Amino acid sequence: MISDPRLHGKTREEAVEEIRVYLTRIERRRKRFQATSQNQLREVRTRVVEAVAAGLAHEEAAAAAGYQLATVSKWVAKRKTPVRAVDLETARCRLDKIRERQRSMAAAELRIANKARLVLRRAIAVEFTAEEFAGLTNYELTTVERWFASVRKRLEQSQRRRELASVRQGKANRPPQELSPVEYERWLAREKQRRIAVLQRYGMRSRRKKSAPLPEGNRLPVKSRGRRRHRRK
Repeated sequence: MISDPRLHGKTREEAVEEIRVYLTRIERRRKRFQATSQNQLREVRTRVVEAVAAGLAHEEAAAAAGYQLATVSKWVAKRKTPVRAVDLETARCRLDKIRERQRSMAAAELRIANKARLVLRRAIAVEFTAEEFAGLTNYELTTVERWFASVRKRLEQSQRRRELASVRQGKANRPPQELSPVEYERWLAREKQRRIAVLQRYGMRSRRKKSAPLPEGNRLPVKSRGRRRHRRK
């Protein structure tokens, strides 16, 4: 069982060490999984060749076992030793079991990858590099870099939402009560500059305030446009 490391309230060195231990367990589980997969691959080759020898077409055998047609053809061509003769129904039943096992193993491999991705945010927070992450888990560096880029993008989006929410809600914030008139003006100026800077960072503009409507008695008459119609006498 791989336990999720808790990094809250710990130093960077302690967090990095726990991540390393966690990823080492991931790598050991991957090794056991790959060893099991290699052992089962020998059986798969035998069952596929038996199905072809029983009269199953290469295309049907590849589809039933869940492998590429070129892979099945290569297995059949390289087989030198004779295989045990089985009937067609038995061969199909064995290939169906192989396909179900392949699906189960793919789901298990995905669960292991999800376990590794659980600590990506914490690894980025403590400046854990993608090269070290790939070296400990034995994943491809390109795959790990893609994971890191995806997490960084989500973190940037979350930061953007927080900053914009802070700017929009900041208009209703009240300054500290102990400020003098001069400090109050400075506080307003700083808040305004902060809002403008955040909005400019994300390519946005502050909304202009609509002027309050004038009272009925102070409104100017609106001139009508267009030609004036003359009443016929």
